[in-house]
Amino acid sequence: MGRLLVIVATLALIVAFVAILVTIIARILDASRRASAPAQGQEIYRPMAPTPFQKITYVALIVLLFGVSTGWLGGL
Repeated sequence: MGRLLVIVATLALIVAFVAILVTIIARILDASRRASAPAQGQEIYRPMAPTPFQKITYVALIVLLFGVSTGWLGGL
């Protein structure tokens, strides 16, 4: 009976420890989200918004990689 009590107490301690860790991590993430959010009325700057030029260059890169790896480009 004593061993069972120790096991239950240990499990309760582990659950409490995990709950405390989850709470701390959630508060840290929430604080970082609030700190990194733009002020009200400001626009979010997205430098990597897809443009037609970027789409064309990505397609060209894929064709180039495929051509080099298959020998179609490069002559091997």
